[in-house]
Amino acid sequence: MIKKLLVMAIILIAFLSGCSEEEQQLKGLVSDQEGIYGLYVVGDEEVDGSKLAKEGIDETKIHTIYHPKSLEAAQESFSTAGIEKEPAYVVLDNKGIALKTYDYDELVKFLKSNIPQK
Repeated sequence: MIKKLLVMAIILIAFLSGCSEEEQQLKGLVSDQEGIYGLYVVGDEEVDGSKLAKEGIDETKIHTIYHPKSLEAAQESFSTAGIEKEPAYVVLDNKGIALKTYDYDELVKFLKSNIPQK
């Protein structure tokens, strides 16, 4: 009887406190410092620090880039962003969503205008 209660309690605690991998990643996207950004990129696996550096963006100001598994996963785990299609680019700063766009060039323009050049 006690074993059953203990097992049920552990399962309940795990269920209530458990976050999906993507939810944990989202928490890490919001920076704790002003001027540092996190990127949530859906459907464009080529976007990484080196690609942004080639665009003239200081990659040290991008603390993380997260690629969800699919559009559906993005819509489910990050519903507040309202992502409707891919590719999608969401920039998060220390306050939350700073930009949502479906255009890579708009992403680059935003980052260049908000991140001082090296």
